[in-house]
Amino acid sequence: MIAGIGIDIVEVARIDKAVAQERFVNRVFTPREIDYCRSRGQQSGQSFAARFAGKEAILKAFGTGLRGGCLTELEILPDALGCPKVSLKGYFADFAQKKGIKNIWLSLTHTKEYAAAQCVVEA
Repeated sequence: MIAGIGIDIVEVARIDKAVAQERFVNRVFTPREIDYCRSRGQQSGQSFAARFAGKEAILKAFGTGLRGGCLTELEILPDALGCPKVSLKGYFADFAQKKGIKNIWLSLTHTKEYAAAQCVVEA
């Protein structure tokens, strides 16, 4: 059963400017996300932006916004085939368990100027 959907779009240039500040990077992304995005070379800004959009889409699908927890408790990394997989920790792991969430389906996309994400939460 679908328990929620969310979508988000961001400007890559806006996230590029933000990730120039380590404080923002460490407040929003996990160490593994940071390593992955920085490994993408010239596409690192697009990778950061796609993950930011992904986290926003997840929060919308949960219907919570960022009322509790922090963005680093949502981790988005590719699996062996490049499909984005979501890992939850802390507040969001507890929230998902209480709501009976079984799967989080996430799609990320980006161009040079924009990154977008769509999330479907299954209970």
